[in-house]
Amino acid sequence: LGKRREKAERNLLTPEAELRALGAELRRTECGGDVTFHGPRQAVLYPILSLRTLGLGARRYVEELESAMIQVAALHGVNTRPGDPGETGVWVEDGKIGTIGVRISSGFTWHGLAFNIDPDLWYFEHIVPCGIAGKEVTSLRREVGDGVELPADEVIHDQLVECLARTLGFTDVEFR
Repeated sequence: LGKRREKAERNLLTPEAELRALGAELRRTECGGDVTFHGPRQAVLYPILSLRTLGLGARRYVEELESAMIQVAALHGVNTRPGDPGETGVWVEDGKIGTIGVRISSGFTWHGLAFNIDPDLWYFEHIVPCGIAGKEVTSLRREVGDGVELPADEVIHDQLVECLARTLGFTDVEFR
């Protein structure tokens, strides 16, 4: 749950005790946004950056996060787009493939994005994802189809880091 707790709690469709019984743990955070799901087969990236040093404002930073996810989807032949006004994130038609929830404090970013590689989309049926009713959630696996082999999740995660670094103007990325 994001920092808009009251609204986010209304977008939980399953009581917390039932979520625990299903194997999900509810976490309350200080990130922007509403309610989302993080789990296996997602690339979750929470960069900690100084926006002042990068010369970026909050809106531009969110656009850069969207751009990185759009680039990764394109590497795998999937056409995506940024959300319409009020629909932050990355979309394939009416299906959300990437979410964003950030917190900025003293010019530093916290939290970030989640890109759906092949998570169990069933978990999203227990929430109104990002508080946007009537929209689906999708994944890279669903969009490329069963006949296409995807690289390991770690490779896609690294692609996401590289795309974001390039988008933000970093030229050297070192993986440790």
